[in-house]
Amino acid sequence: MERTTLGLSFSTRMLGLAVFQSNSLIDYSLKLHKEMWSPHKQEMVLASLASCIEHYTISGIALSIPAEHQQTNSFKELKQAIELFADIHGIPVTCYPANELYQRFGSPVKRTRHALMKRLVLLIPELSRYYERELANRNKYYIKLFEAVAVAAYHSQEKRQ
Repeated sequence: MERTTLGLSFSTRMLGLAVFQSNSLIDYSLKLHKEMWSPHKQEMVLASLASCIEHYTISGIALSIPAEHQQTNSFKELKQAIELFADIHGIPVTCYPANELYQRFGSPVKRTRHALMKRLVLLIPELSRYYERELANRNKYYIKLFEAVAVAAYHSQEKRQ
Protein backbone atom coordinates (compact mmCIF):
# COMPACT_ATOMS: atom_id res chain seq x y z
CA MET A 1 0.00 0.00 0.00
CA GLU A 2 1.28 3.47 -0.89
CA ARG A 3 1.95 5.75 2.04
CA THR A 4 0.66 9.27 1.67
CA THR A 5 2.17 11.83 3.99
CA LEU A 6 0.83 15.29 4.73
CA GLY A 7 3.61 17.65 5.76
CA LEU A 8 2.66 20.74 7.75
CA SER A 9 4.62 23.79 8.73
CA PHE A 10 2.49 26.35 10.47
CA SER A 11 2.31 29.43 12.56
CA THR A 12 -0.76 31.26 13.74
CA ARG A 13 -0.57 33.30 10.53
CA MET A 14 0.59 30.87 7.83
CA LEU A 15 0.03 27.23 6.96
CA GLY A 16 2.25 25.33 4.53
CA LEU A 17 0.93 21.97 3.31
CA ALA A 18 2.72 19.35 1.21
CA VAL A 19 1.51 15.90 0.18
CA PHE A 20 4.05 13.18 -0.60
CA GLN A 21 3.10 9.82 -2.05
CA SER A 22 5.62 7.13 -2.96
CA ASN A 23 8.45 9.58 -2.28
CA SER A 24 7.04 12.09 -4.81
CA LEU A 25 5.56 15.51 -4.16
CA ILE A 26 2.02 15.40 -5.51
CA ASP A 27 0.51 18.58 -4.07
CA TYR A 28 1.49 21.63 -2.06
CA SER A 29 -0.04 24.91 -1.01
CA LEU A 30 0.35 27.87 1.28
CA LYS A 31 -2.51 29.46 3.22
CA LEU A 32 -2.29 32.92 4.73
CA HIS A 33 -4.66 33.96 7.53
CA LYS A 34 -4.06 37.64 8.28
CA GLU A 35 -6.63 38.21 11.02
CA MET A 36 -5.88 38.08 14.74
CA TRP A 37 -5.69 34.68 16.42
CA SER A 38 -9.13 33.34 17.29
CA PRO A 39 -11.08 30.08 17.49
CA HIS A 40 -12.48 30.92 14.04
CA LYS A 41 -8.96 31.10 12.62
CA GLN A 42 -8.20 27.70 14.17
CA GLU A 43 -11.31 26.29 12.49
CA MET A 44 -10.13 27.64 9.12
CA VAL A 45 -6.79 25.84 9.55
CA LEU A 46 -8.56 22.60 10.49
CA ALA A 47 -10.89 23.01 7.48
CA SER A 48 -7.80 23.15 5.24
CA LEU A 49 -6.59 19.90 6.81
CA ALA A 50 -10.00 18.28 6.40
CA SER A 51 -10.06 19.21 2.73
CA CYS A 52 -6.63 17.69 2.19
CA ILE A 53 -7.49 14.52 4.11
CA GLU A 54 -10.71 14.19 2.14
CA HIS A 55 -8.96 14.60 -1.21
CA TYR A 56 -6.02 12.27 -0.47
CA THR A 57 -5.83 9.10 1.58
CA ILE A 58 -3.45 10.46 4.20
CA SER A 59 -1.66 7.76 6.18
CA GLY A 60 0.45 10.07 8.33
CA ILE A 61 0.96 13.70 9.24
CA ALA A 62 4.41 15.17 9.76
CA LEU A 63 4.67 18.47 11.65
CA SER A 64 7.61 20.85 11.51
CA ILE A 65 7.94 22.31 15.01
CA PRO A 66 10.05 25.38 15.82
CA ALA A 67 12.27 25.59 18.87
CA GLU A 68 10.43 25.82 22.21
CA HIS A 69 11.36 29.49 22.73
CA GLN A 70 9.69 30.37 19.40
CA GLN A 71 6.35 28.76 20.29
CA THR A 72 3.60 31.08 21.50
CA ASN A 73 0.59 29.93 23.51
CA SER A 74 -1.54 30.32 20.37
CA PHE A 75 0.87 28.13 18.42
CA LYS A 76 0.71 25.44 21.12
CA GLU A 77 -3.08 25.65 21.10
CA LEU A 78 -3.15 25.19 17.32
CA LYS A 79 -0.70 22.28 17.51
CA GLN A 80 -2.92 20.54 20.06
CA ALA A 81 -5.97 21.12 17.87
CA ILE A 82 -4.19 19.60 14.85
CA GLU A 83 -3.07 16.58 16.89
CA LEU A 84 -6.61 16.08 18.24
CA PHE A 85 -8.08 16.45 14.74
CA ALA A 86 -5.65 13.83 13.40
CA ASP A 87 -6.39 11.50 16.32
CA ILE A 88 -10.13 11.73 15.64
CA HIS A 89 -9.45 10.76 12.01
CA GLY A 90 -7.11 7.93 13.05
CA ILE A 91 -4.04 9.48 11.45
CA PRO A 92 -0.73 9.26 13.31
CA VAL A 93 1.17 12.52 13.82
CA THR A 94 4.96 12.74 13.97
CA CYS A 95 6.66 15.96 15.07
CA TYR A 96 10.09 16.93 13.77
CA PRO A 97 12.12 19.82 15.16
CA ALA A 98 12.69 22.42 12.43
CA ASN A 99 16.44 22.39 13.10
CA GLU A 100 16.48 18.67 12.18
CA LEU A 101 15.01 19.55 8.77
CA TYR A 102 17.59 22.27 8.27
CA GLN A 103 20.35 19.78 9.09
CA ARG A 104 18.93 17.22 6.66
CA PHE A 105 18.17 19.49 3.72
CA GLY A 106 20.30 22.57 4.36
CA SER A 107 23.85 23.16 3.31
CA PRO A 108 26.52 21.22 5.23
CA VAL A 109 28.16 24.58 6.01
CA LYS A 110 25.13 26.81 6.60
CA ARG A 111 21.81 25.57 7.95
CA THR A 112 19.74 28.57 6.95
CA ARG A 113 16.34 29.07 5.38
CA HIS A 114 18.01 30.10 2.15
CA ALA A 115 20.13 26.92 2.08
CA LEU A 116 17.06 24.76 2.80
CA MET A 117 15.07 26.33 -0.03
CA LYS A 118 17.99 26.12 -2.46
CA ARG A 119 18.54 22.41 -1.72
CA LEU A 120 14.83 21.60 -2.08
CA VAL A 121 14.75 23.38 -5.45
CA LEU A 122 17.59 21.09 -6.59
CA LEU A 123 15.58 18.06 -5.47
CA ILE A 124 12.18 19.34 -6.68
CA PRO A 125 12.69 21.81 -9.57
CA GLU A 126 9.00 22.81 -9.72
CA LEU A 127 9.57 24.80 -6.50
CA SER A 128 12.02 27.15 -8.26
CA ARG A 129 9.42 29.82 -9.01
CA TYR A 130 8.57 30.09 -5.28
CA TYR A 131 12.26 30.22 -4.44
CA GLU A 132 12.76 33.09 -6.89
CA ARG A 133 9.73 34.91 -5.48
CA GLU A 134 11.04 34.44 -1.94
CA LEU A 135 14.38 35.97 -2.91
CA ALA A 136 12.56 39.01 -4.28
CA ASN A 137 10.34 39.42 -1.17
CA ARG A 138 11.39 41.69 1.65
CA ASN A 139 9.33 39.70 4.12
CA LYS A 140 9.60 35.94 4.29
CA TYR A 141 6.47 34.41 2.80
CA TYR A 142 7.16 31.03 1.19
CA ILE A 143 9.36 29.52 3.91
CA LYS A 144 6.40 27.67 5.48
CA LEU A 145 5.74 26.03 2.11
CA PHE A 146 9.35 24.90 1.84
CA GLU A 147 9.37 23.64 5.43
CA ALA A 148 6.17 21.65 4.75
CA VAL A 149 7.78 20.05 1.70
CA ALA A 150 10.92 19.30 3.71
CA VAL A 151 9.06 17.69 6.63
CA ALA A 152 6.90 15.57 4.31
CA ALA A 153 9.96 14.43 2.34
CA TYR A 154 11.87 13.72 5.55
CA HIS A 155 8.98 11.71 7.00
CA SER A 156 8.57 9.75 3.76
CA GLN A 157 12.28 8.89 3.77
CA GLU A 158 12.22 7.89 7.43
CA LYS A 159 9.24 5.55 6.93
CA ARG A 160 10.95 3.82 3.97
CA GLN A 161 13.97 2.91 6.07
